Amino acid sequence: MQLISTSPSLLFASLLLLCSSSVHAGDCQKTTDIERERCTIADTGLRMNDLQAVGSHNSYKLAIPAPELARIRAYNERSAITLDYSHLPLKEQLNLGMRQIELDVVYDPEGGRFADPLLPREAAGEPGAQAYDAAQMQKPGFKVLHSQDIDVRSNCMTWILCLSEIRSWSQANPEHVPILIMLNAKEGGSAYPGVEPALDFNEAAYSALDAETLSVFSWHEIITPDLVRGDHPTLREAVLANNWPRLDDARGKVFFALDERPEKVRTYARDKASLQGLPMFVNSIDSSADHAAYFTINDPEGAFERIQATVTQGFIVRTRADANTIEARQDSTERREAAFASGAQYISTDYYVPRLEFSSYQVQLPSGSAARCNPVRCAP
Repeated sequence: MQLISTSPSLLFASLLLLCSSSVHAGDCQKTTDIERERCTIADTGLRMNDLQAVGSHNSYKLAIPAPELARIRAYNERSAITLDYSHLPLKEQLNLGMRQIELDVVYDPEGGRFADPLLPREAAGEPGAQAYDAAQMQKPGFKVLHSQDIDVRSNCMTWILCLSEIRSWSQANPEHVPILIMLNAKEGGSAYPGVEPALDFNEAAYSALDAETLSVFSWHEIITPDLVRGDHPTLREAVLANNWPRLDDARGKVFFALDERPEKVRTYARDKASLQGLPMFVNSIDSSADHAAYFTINDPEGAFERIQATVTQGFIVRTRADANTIEARQDSTERREAAFASGAQYISTDYYVPRLEFSSYQVQLPSGSAARCNPVRCAP
């Protein structure tokens, strides 16, 4: 399977202006180019929820060094298998066409809480060990890592560094389709012995997270819940009225989604039913909540009809083409194909580049573009 171009200009050039202004009337036309079917993107009529793009899962994650992974394997072999993946720097992912980035954050208001992680310390000096640079971890602020003490290595070790890299790329490529930045707010400990627990996210923590976010991206660079809500009474009603920004207005911008369970969503919302005045969307469980706009639905096979129905209503959905390294190890494509066909706007993978020691498994749009017209919302 051919890799997509590393040139952003070529990616954008491939988004030909072929769709008409009426998506729901079925006017979106298709053509064939280099034997690949394209449903490419018009700048009139389409809204940002009428697109489909590929993104990465735990986008910051670096490979766990061999002696650290061996310790995980000795404790739980299955965990070692599921953690055996890594990613390119964020800028390289964006150059390859990724338009969804996922980051995990831990709260560290004093600094230094995660500066001396367990496994790098235990493995130091062993063959294959890698030094752990804790300079960024000493500073107060939100850190980006997968599992404290266990899976700690990141392409960008702080929330501000990660967002700064995305913003720098965005400014250099201002015609890009909207980039979804998902985040998980990590709390608590681990079954692995000796792990330092992560602090809980209370309202003060979320306020600090919003402040860090807005220290990198200005309000006018973010697609916010207020922007989508407009004059509608609730965010949900705005989405059902198809009030997502038009593609022309959404280009060059990002939007944030807190992917968390309902109790953490309530804490983030701070009694603002439609997320008024907040920079981030939140994961919804059903479409009845006032804040309903974004859904994480990670099983595109078991929840196929639910995803299609949710997308048809106008909501934005992220799903996963693969998980826990299983599909790549087995060269299994069923989940990937269900993800594309479901109409989920953002399809997450660990294998935008194949890991050939596993298989040729890879996830990219059939057109090889950074985005295409959504197969559910943009009918042939």
